[in-house]
Amino acid sequence: MNSDQYKPSDFSAFKRRMILRGLLRAETALRVATGRGDEISGTDISVFKDNMRRPFIPGSSFKGLLRAHIESVIRGICPLGDMRNAACDPLDEDCRCLTAKEMKELREQFKSDAAALAKAVLGKSCRMCRLFGSPWLASKVLVKDLKLAQPESWAERRYEVRTGVGIDRDSETAREGVLYDSQVVAPGTEFEWEILIENANPDHEEPLLFLGLREMKSGRLALGGGKSRGLGRFRVTVDAHGSELVQEDNLVEYLKTGKGAAVIWDELEKKIGNCVLALSQQ
Repeated sequence: MNSDQYKPSDFSAFKRRMILRGLLRAETALRVATGRGDEISGTDISVFKDNMRRPFIPGSSFKGLLRAHIESVIRGICPLGDMRNAACDPLDEDCRCLTAKEMKELREQFKSDAAALAKAVLGKSCRMCRLFGSPWLASKVLVKDLKLAQPESWAERRYEVRTGVGIDRDSETAREGVLYDSQVVAPGTEFEWEILIENANPDHEEPLLFLGLREMKSGRLALGGGKSRGLGRFRVTVDAHGSELVQEDNLVEYLKTGKGAAVIWDELEKKIGNCVLALSQQ
């Protein structure tokens, strides 16, 4: 894949917006937790709740799972030695596609030319940072917090409490003082999700996101804590009628009516193969 085939875009002009919506259904108990206790429930680890004490899944947790899985796939199919260009490690300063030191040098070099600086940053950023964002780039993928699909039917009794204990590796028995309780959301609970994809390349960026969603549709990923203990299994569905696309050819109509063109998931899924093949051959 040469540079003419793939040109990263910015937000200087509106080109394309896709909105995908659907449901996430917990197949096992789900624990997307705050990391601290809840005085009302009395548990040591409490799930995220809104002001009505109903559970929700932060959009950052959903997006983080998507990004982490897609990064691992890209690193698996791209040529060895090209990890930094394809999918850098954003948590390791030395392994970022664009480090803080390099960014400082670019700012000095293009301090009087903002457009040239933006172009240079895009050119040095890896595919994942161009799509999901970095300290220097805005994300093209926006994920809303996942709220209950049927909040009116929710009741406090739908929470479950699981007890955990630390095991002494020598005696293979429960270690004293490490018993804890964690709150989980019951299997079968459904949440609504919505992803907005702005100005992403339809052939080389959007299909990577579809790849991650396909894994979620198949139930191959897990979310939240306690995954090794069987928690966090889920599946997503894509709402064919609730998803929409806005691009240059229907932008005026969208501005008049507020409605975009219908999106057919099966057609989107077909783009994954060509995108992955191009990545493996670049």
